Amino acid sequence: MCDIRRFVSEEWVDLTRRPYISGGIAYLPVLDGYPFTVILPERERKRRGYQRMGDIIAFHGHRPDMSLVEEVISAHHPRGIIWYKSHVGCLRIPDIEILWGEIGEVRLKESGIIYTFDPELIMFSQGNRQEKERVSSLVMPGEYCCDMFAGIGYFSLPLARTGAHVHAIELNPKAVEYLTENSRLNRLDSRISISAGDCRNQMKGVYDRIHMGHYEAIFYLSSALMHVHKDTVLHVHSIGDISEEILKILENAVCTAEISSRVVKTVGPSKRHMVFDLVIKS
Repeated sequence: MCDIRRFVSEEWVDLTRRPYISGGIAYLPVLDGYPFTVILPERERKRRGYQRMGDIIAFHGHRPDMSLVEEVISAHHPRGIIWYKSHVGCLRIPDIEILWGEIGEVRLKESGIIYTFDPELIMFSQGNRQEKERVSSLVMPGEYCCDMFAGIGYFSLPLARTGAHVHAIELNPKAVEYLTENSRLNRLDSRISISAGDCRNQMKGVYDRIHMGHYEAIFYLSSALMHVHKDTVLHVHSIGDISEEILKILENAVCTAEISSRVVKTVGPSKRHMVFDLVIKS
């Protein structure tokens, strides 16, 4: 059977639509402007999805009706069910409602990495899994990387596992605690150096790769450019196209870079989570 995971990192794949296999044929949606062979057939829409985090189930978007909650309880027997409304402030603390049962600390495994956290205190997005795998696949062993918004180790842990030495910076004290614990659980604490505080004040020296996994990363790009050398790679996340803003910041910093972009996922009507890869040239 065709393993479509081999192809999802290609630049022509439209990640806002889900690749799938039907009748032994792999269907991969193509971005506008690239050649294609067939128009993807319409698929029957499934019921609303949800996120499983250990023995906790989370809904995102609009509030689910109780008939769906009861259906999930019957199917999975979770410890608790929550509804993520949004996240609040610079610490990105979840605004949630407990729909059923109890919640608390959970442990889950994703792509071979263990994450421990409390979903009432920490956001966790499974929609970034392919991006974690993509960035990790680009890392050369021995690289010195900075993860400017490390959280509980979403990207720091995969980067370290590929052989990088990671300077992980996080502002949220509770996230720092889980980052420390997750580094130890995955036996990566020797490869991850953790700093608590504002990343703009905590960055040191120059880095081979800088990961900026925050929707407002553009406002931190000037600070990041103070810690680069020729061929440093930066991964700048955003909502929507920020290419013009990036060019202006590079010009002000007297830097040039090769820039490419990709869509990570759709986060709302006409809203796309994007990442811009910058390779510093001068």
